[in-house]
Amino acid sequence: KSGSAPALRFVLGAFVMIGALAFLGCPLRMVLRLAGGDANALVGLVGFGAGIFAGTLFLKKGFSLKRSYDSVPLEGVVLPGSKHAPVWLALALSMVIGALAQRSRLCMAGGIRDAVMFGDFKLLSGFVAIFLVALIGNLVTKQFHWGFQLQPIAHSSHVWNFLGMTLVGWGSVLLGGCPLRQLILAGSGNGDSTVTVFGMLAGAA
Repeated sequence: KSGSAPALRFVLGAFVMIGALAFLGCPLRMVLRLAGGDANALVGLVGFGAGIFAGTLFLKKGFSLKRSYDSVPLEGVVLPGSKHAPVWLALALSMVIGALAQRSRLCMAGGIRDAVMFGDFKLLSGFVAIFLVALIGNLVTKQFHWGFQLQPIAHSSHVWNFLGMTLVGWGSVLLGGCPLRQLILAGSGNGDSTVTVFGMLAGAA
């Protein structure tokens, strides 16, 4: 599928990545940071929820990226792959994780959006499971350290943590999926998500 407002998708993808970099992590990393005791991620989670709520208001007011159309198979190979990972290990792991994420439709923004708009918690259950498994692993290995200070790859600028994840939540709802979901869809040949991922790369740059 492709063809729905590519320029706007690119810009929204860039904004989402800028927000993620201000927070130092995407929604998945936010959950993993929470499971490790990083209280800064709690500030990010509140911002993420606020952004998703704002995005749902846009949707209720009629915001749409318009309809996607079936595309030619060649568009599915546009997204470049990594050239530096151990190829066979990366391929095997990415196929397993990608298949699980694709089958489960794993998306934190979509999960919170569905919970807010429809009272449906199905998509959110995947992230709850990830949080619980990571939390148990951190507790067992004594890697759980609650607090704001001295957390790995984190900062305690609460305003930027909040605003960064607000931007991620808002943009993800308008795009129809969080950064992880966009990567999974792009990998399955979705041209719209590929444009979004290129926007994310531009935002990261």
